[in-house]
Amino acid sequence: MAILIQTLISGAAAGAVYALIALGFTLIYKTTRIINLAQGDLAILGAYISLTFVRIGLPVPLALLAGIICTGIVTALLERVALRPLYRRPLAIPILCTIGIAVTLESVMQVVWGSLPLALPAMASSTPWNIGGVAITPEQVVIFAAAIVVAVILLVLVDSTRLGRAMRGTAADAEVVSLFGVNTDLTYLASFAIGGLLAGIAGVLIVPTIGLLPSRGLDLSIFGFSAAVLGGLGSLPGAILGGVLIAILVNLMQVYVSPSYASGVTYVLMGIVLLIRVRGILGDDLEAVRQV
Repeated sequence: MAILIQTLISGAAAGAVYALIALGFTLIYKTTRIINLAQGDLAILGAYISLTFVRIGLPVPLALLAGIICTGIVTALLERVALRPLYRRPLAIPILCTIGIAVTLESVMQVVWGSLPLALPAMASSTPWNIGGVAITPEQVVIFAAAIVVAVILLVLVDSTRLGRAMRGTAADAEVVSLFGVNTDLTYLASFAIGGLLAGIAGVLIVPTIGLLPSRGLDLSIFGFSAAVLGGLGSLPGAILGGVLIAILVNLMQVYVSPSYASGVTYVLMGIVLLIRVRGILGDDLEAVRQV
């Protein structure tokens, strides 16, 4: 029983981070109808930038914050330069562009920081507390708590603010809301910038536990996208649920079956859910399903 509880706790912490990446996928998709497949690489970029600030002497909390902000800025610049000219093209073209961005980011990270594993300082200690035979680290608690706080802030932002209403309206019909004074270009930019911030937060939270390598971005993109589709692409609560479910299932497979099957079970779960409920667990967007 202790092993099961330990596995569930570890899965919940990792799932909270996958949920942040999935939220980035979902938010950008809800606003622009583009699936940004560079989310995972942006998360790793944020961790590398944070490490650079640590190396030049900035205190760790400030370095992590600086890395997150820089990731948001980079994402906004990529939207402005690479994606904005493609909005009126078929949806496959900007999505393919995000794949190109992901490959480019990974190559740039390899050139700038190298291909050897690096270590980013964690936000809290990894020395475990032993509670009833279950080891819980302060780092896991901080990861889970920080991810929940960020997710709640995002949900409030989307549901209760003027920017959130602009995002929802732009997603529904950009031409109509522009007639009511909504700057759709600025709304697109804001959605990508926030998505970049989410990626940066996910990166600085998860990298101290998985290690810092340029290739880690692909894994994070796969888990984040799978979580978004599983929960229902276009549903923010669904993205959170999908992230936690996938991480827990992967951890259970690693402990009780075999680590070699852990990643593949993500696709199996996603396929089963989509066969039973094509919109995903909490989704209601058939257009999203057709696009996937």
